Amino acid sequence: MKILKNRIFLSALCIGVAAAISFGLLPRFYEDKSATIMVLRASEDIPVGTEIKDNHLTTVEVGSYGLPEGAINDKDTVLGKVAQTNIIKGDYFFPQKLGGFLANELLDRITKNNQRLVTISVPSIAAGLSSHLQNGDIVTVAVFLEQASDGQNSSPQVIIYPELKGLEVYSVENARTQDTAEMREQQKSGQSPNGDTVPKAITLIVTEAQAEKLIQAEYTGKLHIVFEKRGVMNYE
Repeated sequence: MKILKNRIFLSALCIGVAAAISFGLLPRFYEDKSATIMVLRASEDIPVGTEIKDNHLTTVEVGSYGLPEGAINDKDTVLGKVAQTNIIKGDYFFPQKLGGFLANELLDRITKNNQRLVTISVPSIAAGLSSHLQNGDIVTVAVFLEQASDGQNSSPQVIIYPELKGLEVYSVENARTQDTAEMREQQKSGQSPNGDTVPKAITLIVTEAQAEKLIQAEYTGKLHIVFEKRGVMNYE
């Protein structure tokens, strides 16, 4: 009788659990699956580098169950951002696909201003301001000529062209083409830098006319950097 009673009790218990699942948990599960939510999707293909505008967005109703984590639903979070990768029509928007700039703030500013980057060689430690030159500095590029271009004056001379004044330094590289700014950061953090801070090449932000003058000057004489002032980039 005890065995029979135990079997009846276990059977009743199983029926009770099954009923609880059927009438309690399953409806909630299917209710969650059937719930919908409004989400943002790309209304068309968006190439990398494109600024996201309202016409790129469409709002659709989808099931909330299985929605990818991190999908952005707020238009204000997306509008004005720049696509960091190609976004296909129908794609969700995620933070990693969007950014404030295409490359970085400085490069975007250079492109917007229709400027150029030109790298010049540094013939000596003195010509590159030893290890004092930093990214963002404003400099003048002086040209040393051993002989005048007309060939009549054989004495050396230094020429400072008006076009080569007030140039902004984009980066300073050492003999291993490493950015010397990174070497300084390693020194500040107490690390042993894997390169020196003595410049061997300097990349400048210039106009097209200044780029032509710089290239011409490098092939006709020796360039010497003259410091003007510390630029804004060094204070950010």
